[in-house]
Amino acid sequence: MDMKSTLEQAIEIRLGDHMVILYEEEEEVVEYLTAYIHSSLRHNERCIYITGDSDTNLVLEQIKKLNHGEEITGELVLMERDDAYSKDGTFDPDSMIALLKLLAEEAVADGYSGLAVTGEISWLLDYHNGRELIIEYEWKLNEYVFGRYPVSALCRYNMNKFSDDMIINIIQLHPYLIWKNKTHENPFHIAVEGYRNNEISKYQVRSWLENIDHFTDEKSRFRKAIANKEKEMQKIHQTMTDGIVRAMVELLSIHDAYTNNHSENVARLSRDFAKHLKLTDEEIAKIYYAGMVHDIGKTLIPREILNKTGILTMEEYDVVKLHPVYGSTALGHVEKMDDITNAVRSHHEYWNGNGYPDGLRENQIPLAGRILSLVDAFEAMTNDRPYRKAFTKKEAMNEIFKCAGMQFDPALSIQFIDMISNGEII
Repeated sequence: MDMKSTLEQAIEIRLGDHMVILYEEEEEVVEYLTAYIHSSLRHNERCIYITGDSDTNLVLEQIKKLNHGEEITGELVLMERDDAYSKDGTFDPDSMIALLKLLAEEAVADGYSGLAVTGEISWLLDYHNGRELIIEYEWKLNEYVFGRYPVSALCRYNMNKFSDDMIINIIQLHPYLIWKNKTHENPFHIAVEGYRNNEISKYQVRSWLENIDHFTDEKSRFRKAIANKEKEMQKIHQTMTDGIVRAMVELLSIHDAYTNNHSENVARLSRDFAKHLKLTDEEIAKIYYAGMVHDIGKTLIPREILNKTGILTMEEYDVVKLHPVYGSTALGHVEKMDDITNAVRSHHEYWNGNGYPDGLRENQIPLAGRILSLVDAFEAMTNDRPYRKAFTKKEAMNEIFKCAGMQFDPALSIQFIDMISNGEII
């Protein structure tokens, strides 16, 4: 996962969250740790970063880069692990809990929203009964700190240093789990009573079932954050696509005034026909945009050829036939517009293979191209051109019927005529 996505998750962390990140390599933890600290500073929290790890300098360097140019109101405080956990050379869970309560109260008194704290816990194994001390410390955090004081914590555990049984305990003691830089609401977290009363098995099943029921009913806020960001990016992409398309149409209208109105009419009628065919919303949108830009390649065709009132010479017609190629080549440079590009290139292909530029036939022609071919021809026939007067709708439909199976997809031709005859223009 990239840093941007990790930051989007970390910004959702709230005071009261007790989180664990499990990792096997040091580099795995740097990104999320950086995001956690940066997020806490943006939330106006005092963040206690308990140092002593090999990655400390790298984390501090990345935090400095992220903070640059941002409105940071929180405070970062570095504490050596011996000062935080074992001033007298021993680790006492109750003393550590008391220290965190005091630090939280001081942070609020100093005008901060609360306290964020992160530290590597694995080194506690160096102490006598280290495994039991870790378990006691973690369940007492859940009992006496979270929900009572404005504190969030990111506990870090190197999995290489623990047995599988101990890792199970670590997972069960944390409501939130980070694995491979993804944040998960932890369905295996069990109620604090299980550890307080040393009745873990008794509480496991009930806690797991309650967690699963809760997670089924309510989407994790971390997954919601990612989903919302994806929707935002889709909206931005849609806006950019719309802007690019409209800029191209504006360029075309400057070159050929007729083509401007023609393009908009083809786009609207293609959209209506796509809806009539019950295509998906995505397909409908792409066909609409393809209709808007299907003639964009004509910007490279000389005006004297486009606006000629007489019959085109063979050489002039060969030039006109290049416009699907010009258009698709231009669109091919725009990211994620392949379907639109293919529709533009193929909108003059014939069902019988006698069209241009590639001589495609039948279902070799993309569906969007076959739709555009019908609509483009109908729209052209029912409007005045430099060399002839407009057809009536009935005359145009008769022409399409005659050309079905040769120029046009026969099945689509029948459906198109049916839609026009019944006035189903949406």
